[in-house]
Amino acid sequence: MAQFQHKLNILFSCFSNSWGGLEIITLQTALKLAERGAEMKLLCSAGSKLEEQARKSGISTIPILGKKGSIPSSILKLRKLLNNSDFDIVHSHLSHDLWVLTPALRISASKAKLFLTKHMESGVRKKDILHRFLYKRVNGIFAISNFIKQNVIDTCPVTLDKVLLLPDGIDLGKFDPAKIDVNEIRQALAIPKGKLLAGMAGRMTPGKGHEEFLESAQILNSRYPGKLHFGIIGGASFGEDSYETEIRQLASKLQITNITFTGHTDEPARLMAAFDILSFPSHNESFGLVLIEAMALNVPAAASGKSGVLDIITDGVTGLLFEPRNAQSQSEALSKLIENNGLRKKLAEAARKNVEEKFDLDVMTSKLLEFYTH
Repeated sequence: MAQFQHKLNILFSCFSNSWGGLEIITLQTALKLAERGAEMKLLCSAGSKLEEQARKSGISTIPILGKKGSIPSSILKLRKLLNNSDFDIVHSHLSHDLWVLTPALRISASKAKLFLTKHMESGVRKKDILHRFLYKRVNGIFAISNFIKQNVIDTCPVTLDKVLLLPDGIDLGKFDPAKIDVNEIRQALAIPKGKLLAGMAGRMTPGKGHEEFLESAQILNSRYPGKLHFGIIGGASFGEDSYETEIRQLASKLQITNITFTGHTDEPARLMAAFDILSFPSHNESFGLVLIEAMALNVPAAASGKSGVLDIITDGVTGLLFEPRNAQSQSEALSKLIENNGLRKKLAEAARKNVEEKFDLDVMTSKLLEFYTH
């Protein structure tokens, strides 16, 4: 039986200054919970993109951690908030937030359950006395993939029963290819008519595989002269403008002139619908939100066959896999899609069905509410 018989009062936490899959799914989940009747508030960093987007979406924000804010002062601010509120749930989307959340909860009168979603792999073992203190207050940890679940078990001081698999989901209503005019998008982006458009999408940050994608594009240009155009959707992550500059310079160095960089956009999914093929070359992705978005849009994908991607793509069934950090392997996978329109259609249809069955945000929200209330 559910523990809560009233409208849930939920406090989300994400002190990230970036804007990518982690932050987007945090906001989307908050909005879905609000649709289900929950009272939602979001702890965030002052001036962050997440704060801006949450406010635009109607989610109440509490920017207690500023760029010059300290953890001790943030703990005291949060304690005051907790004592003056009646939260049922506190749910963090960044493990680092526990340095504020756990102490504040312990010194407040709040009886709220504390949950943590692990979106990223940890390379550090967190089983020392300080981390045991932080994690002891946590009621449950949601892992977005089997890869992350195993990483949590290996690195965090928690028992197995506290680690729950809960993949990210997407709002399928917002990823309906029938509602998007692909020709209009291609014209707006000045994509040459008759060209097959292969691209990648996401934050421009090290580890996403932009270098290997461009090296692969160089190979494909020599293999299919005059047939292709390439696209890179997205801009630099917070504080990483120099990386975007390096990637643009690499394209010039490799003499890839048939490429369009969109820069940052607030509508990446709409632009991605114009792709004939998506490449997802991330080196070690915890999940791959962009990947399931493309699959929902009926865009066939080839992806780096490692980590969380393996929860999403079955090679040859819902997409193609290639070796991570290997431009030659990537180009071979993309070549199969370039040469075989029938394969593209077959994979795209199976991929959309896979997303509908496994990664529907409505289904994930229902599961989350079950975890909250039992």
